[in-house]
Amino acid sequence: MAAGKTLYDILGITQGASADTVRKAYKVKALETHPDHIVDRLKHSVHTQVRTAFDVLSDPAKRRAYDNGLNFMRTRVNVNVNMNDMQAKLARERAEWARQAETRHQERMKVLREEMLASQRRYQETMAKAELRYQERMQAMEDELRRKREAERQAEGNISETYDLAGRRSYG
Repeated sequence: MAAGKTLYDILGITQGASADTVRKAYKVKALETHPDHIVDRLKHSVHTQVRTAFDVLSDPAKRRAYDNGLNFMRTRVNVNVNMNDMQAKLARERAEWARQAETRHQERMKVLREEMLASQRRYQETMAKAELRYQERMQAMEDELRRKREAERQAEGNISETYDLAGRRSYG
């Protein structure tokens, strides 16, 4: 397709033309540019363009898609959007998003570290309390054992003890 020419320009119709108008315009242009009627072979490429224009504009779905693209391109030209500017803007937005995502990640990691430290402190406190209770129980058991032994010694003190040469105790 020639630069700057739309399919509507090739057929010589307006964008709002009906399907019947498209068909009639195609017939006229096809006869004008058909290779069998022309000696100039350059017109063959024009005929191909005419055929392509008819194929697209006669199919409602293809025409709708073409019109959407055409409208987008016209809007882009009217707004004068530069693709490099658009890509730069997208790159800045992606960089900002990545920065914000990293900030959120760092905040989550900080909270997790604080929770882990708090959990470790609670565990250490619990273990210290358990160790203290254990020590108290052991002390109580040792005290009770000591009292029992003293009681036994006092009870045995009433019984005379003698030892033989082998170091064996005998009661008498």
